[in-house]
Amino acid sequence: MRFCKTLMLGAAIAAGAMAIPAYAAGDHQITMQQADIRAFIDDVSIVTGRTFLVDPRVQGKVTISSEQSLSPGEVFEVFKDVLRVHGYTLIRTAGGEYRVTLLQGAAQDAPFVQNTGYAGTLATTVIKLQNTDASEAAKMIKPVLHSQGILTATPGGSVLVITDFPENLRKAREIISALDNDTRAIETVQLSNLTALDAESALKTLAGSKPKYKVVAMPGSNSLILEGDAAEIARIRPIIMQMDRGGAAARGAVSVVPLRFADGKSLIEVLNNLLPAYTRDGQPEPTVAYEPGSNALVVSATGETQQALEQIIRRLDVRRPQVLVEAIIVEISDGAAEDLGVQFALGGINGNPIPFMGSNFSRQAPNILTLAGAVADSEITTGTDTTGSLQTAALNSLLGLDGGIIGGAGQSNDTLFSIILNAVNRDENSNVLSTPFVTTLDNVPARFIVGQNIPITSGESLGGNNINPFRTFEREDVGIKLNVTPQISEGDVIRLAIVQEVSSISGALSSVSSDFVINTREIETTVLANDGEIIVLGGLIEEIDEFEEEKIPYLGDAPVIGRLFRSEGREKNRTNLMVFLRPTIIRNRDDSNTSTQRRLDQIRAIDRAQTGNDVSKFDRMVPQ
Repeated sequence: MRFCKTLMLGAAIAAGAMAIPAYAAGDHQITMQQADIRAFIDDVSIVTGRTFLVDPRVQGKVTISSEQSLSPGEVFEVFKDVLRVHGYTLIRTAGGEYRVTLLQGAAQDAPFVQNTGYAGTLATTVIKLQNTDASEAAKMIKPVLHSQGILTATPGGSVLVITDFPENLRKAREIISALDNDTRAIETVQLSNLTALDAESALKTLAGSKPKYKVVAMPGSNSLILEGDAAEIARIRPIIMQMDRGGAAARGAVSVVPLRFADGKSLIEVLNNLLPAYTRDGQPEPTVAYEPGSNALVVSATGETQQALEQIIRRLDVRRPQVLVEAIIVEISDGAAEDLGVQFALGGINGNPIPFMGSNFSRQAPNILTLAGAVADSEITTGTDTTGSLQTAALNSLLGLDGGIIGGAGQSNDTLFSIILNAVNRDENSNVLSTPFVTTLDNVPARFIVGQNIPITSGESLGGNNINPFRTFEREDVGIKLNVTPQISEGDVIRLAIVQEVSSISGALSSVSSDFVINTREIETTVLANDGEIIVLGGLIEEIDEFEEEKIPYLGDAPVIGRLFRSEGREKNRTNLMVFLRPTIIRNRDDSNTSTQRRLDQIRAIDRAQTGNDVSKFDRMVPQ
């Protein structure tokens, strides 16, 4: 290898290159056969005055043949091309040096540039699109990029990030410049005879599933707004005008106006109030009738009056928005109770003069006197009716006992004694989350209930001498109830008149009554909420601490031994109840599909988690 300069002769000879006659100052001619690439890098560094940091993995031989003299800048360009041919590239560092490294993986270290970067070196740039989707543009420019280049596009966005050589970045910018032209047009078409809603329906059907334009009806001005490619708008404009001229054809005495969304009975009331304004002298009085089978209005009037009434009908016959109302009820409660008590009985029998003594507390079970009586009777007499009755009473006193019980009873020297220790420790925790939801039309009441319909005694009579007794009942719904009336205002603010009730059966009123005790939590209010906003309707944060003590006077207050003469109980209850609400406006089919799909995915996920199957029961029973 040899650069025809004296300073290059040593490196050239060392590389085994052929010497070539010198050219004018500043000119260089490169000729080499299987020269070491590292010697080549050293010579280029001297000629160009640039600093190169060589990766240890850069190895190999290069062959170059040049018939013309080259300037230092041209030598540098040849150098970059030679590196790329052999699978290497240059990366410019922040300090101005150049790293010679493998081309594969070098894109990750490429510096950021605003335009195309330095010739022959990898660079990263960002291209912003104005009118074209980034993912679509990426498909067009990917083929012109180097195999080691990196292209990133934001889905549905307008930004491309490209790392490649300057010439490829330049090609990418030229392609994007040609693609990213705004050819869209927005145009308003005024209709004279055809209603805007009918024209909108016809154009959407004509456009098919992948429309190239958007059409919006403006019933107030009976006009259409078209948006799309200018050529496409120019194509459909004559179609609209032709349909509009066809609407001016002579009308008969009667026309039928099918309804899309409105309730015909409600429209009849409105139109009948307007008909006197369209009555003309010498002309038959206009009439409007509703045919529920086809959900259509039949208009009998002159052609001009028919057209005017149809305009009113179309403006009223629009799809009303719906509101999905979701209530979120959260109730967290916990309770703890402790009871500890001692009861005893002592007395003499068979003439023993020891007086009867004992302690018995109403808040504590079992009844020690009943138990002592059963023991005493069994010791004195057996096999009598009295013995059976006392034993039965003793067993009944043990029914429903909470906690642990330990005690003893017996007889010694005509002295009857018994003692009972009862201890209870109870913890209760509950975490209830309910999310009832209901969808209804704007300004239309909705009711949702999940629960039971239970009987409640309202009256009873035994009659004279218990003849012909009877009892009357009323039935009441117990469970989760949601009554709501939404009203959408300007700015998607929703006014909600809501009644939210959560009720449950607590149990029987008492052991001798079959009537129920019902827990009820109800909120009745009117609130304002934005679309999709979660607001709190109300709630309760409650903490109740109770302490109850029964004791024998004086004895129960004695130190240490006083524990034998008293019964204590502690109870603590905490309740956190919150009710939240989230209204969501559903204006069209896309909004409805989104809300429905979200709930379907939730049901599928719950079913898969419970059954462990990849296909949920819903998908098996309702094939898509």
